[in-house]
Amino acid sequence: MAAPKDVIWPRDPHTAAKHALLRRYLQAWAPIMLSRNEVVTYAEGFAGPGIYSGGEPGSPVVAHHVLSGALRRSPRRVKMVLVEEDARRLTELEQRIAAAVGTSRSGTDRLDTRIARGRCHPDLLQQLTLAGSLRHPVFVLLDGFGGPEVPFQLLREIAARHRSSEVMVTFQPAFLVRFAGKDERHRAAGDTFFGGDDWHGVFQQPRSMKAAYLRDRYRESLQRAGFQHTLVFEMIDEAGHLLYLIFGTRHERGVEKMKEAMWVVDTTSGVRYRDPKDPNQQALDLALEPDTGALRRILLGHLRAAPAARSVDQLKKYALLETVYRPTQVIPLLKRMRDEGDIAVSPGRIIGSSTVAAVRQGALF
Repeated sequence: MAAPKDVIWPRDPHTAAKHALLRRYLQAWAPIMLSRNEVVTYAEGFAGPGIYSGGEPGSPVVAHHVLSGALRRSPRRVKMVLVEEDARRLTELEQRIAAAVGTSRSGTDRLDTRIARGRCHPDLLQQLTLAGSLRHPVFVLLDGFGGPEVPFQLLREIAARHRSSEVMVTFQPAFLVRFAGKDERHRAAGDTFFGGDDWHGVFQQPRSMKAAYLRDRYRESLQRAGFQHTLVFEMIDEAGHLLYLIFGTRHERGVEKMKEAMWVVDTTSGVRYRDPKDPNQQALDLALEPDTGALRRILLGHLRAAPAARSVDQLKKYALLETVYRPTQVIPLLKRMRDEGDIAVSPGRIIGSSTVAAVRQGALF
């Protein structure tokens, strides 16, 4: 979306879905981090005004409520570092955070909030340094307006300072697809975003593959920055607008908790998820009995491409690290695939060490 000119603006469906995911992830992240660290930090580089025109809370207020609640059950401390470039929005944000402090029952005496005017880079890094946060785990939300706004250098600095730091970045590929091939300034912005020019291959891709090409290059950029594990959420609104929400962490447990947050049944209307690895690009229905048709296609493709059979444990790890599905969804699906003749399992009972191979017309792949 284009950057709005007003102080506050309507909340779009993508934003509603992002905030639901953020709330649920922080509800898992905060207790885990506070059980292991004296101090943790939540930070934003595009903090905004803290409210939308319909009265919905912005992400800093969402985070404040979750973190102050976590501190009621922990003696530790949390810091919030919020950076916003627009002076009018900064004033509104200060008022919204003050109101959040006023409505919190307890815990805010150990929740230190630093709100500063500035740009995402270099000002966010400077404020994190001033707050002493880079010596401790940091969760950084970099939720701009979807363009190539987050410099690779910022991500690398965050990853380098503490092993348990994590980032979540929003990226709307339409901007680079539309403009970067014609405008040198936009290509330079893309180089800063990706940390190099490897992404220029997008100009040779067919139109239908451009967004996926940029998505995959950005996952590689996050990994080069130091975030070993990345998780991509493809979010599609009712108008067909695509937004990537990309999570970076060094820990498999972080990936698992982020997925658990996603798969909680959500009443947010207007946005659905897709798995980037599903060749059919099926929109997912997040339900108590989820449709795992996309996971079936992904696992079959993986098994057919593998040089040898895979163990059940390997397939569960593949699902965790390479798809939006959870490991707990793998074994029930494998049982159905075995019963329907899609796979061969040895031995017949499906346990972690069992080996699995794809079957077609009686032949093993």
